[in-house]
Amino acid sequence: MKTQLENLQRHLRIGDVISTLMAQSTKLIEIVNANQKEVNRLKKESDQLQTHMDNATDQIASLGLTTLSY
Repeated sequence: MKTQLENLQRHLRIGDVISTLMAQSTKLIEIVNANQKEVNRLKKESDQLQTHMDNATDQIASLGLTTLSY
């Protein structure tokens, strides 16, 4: 049968592991949140670029310049 001291030592080791895992989990959540923020920023920029390209295409089409000859 384990002594009280052994049980206390095991309890402390388990507490240390839990603390480490919680710290790692918190860091992972921070990384995911930062990545999502960057994804959202890039998506917004991509959408704006697409809008500009669509507008330019519409403008070219309205001028009758849909085909280019070389």
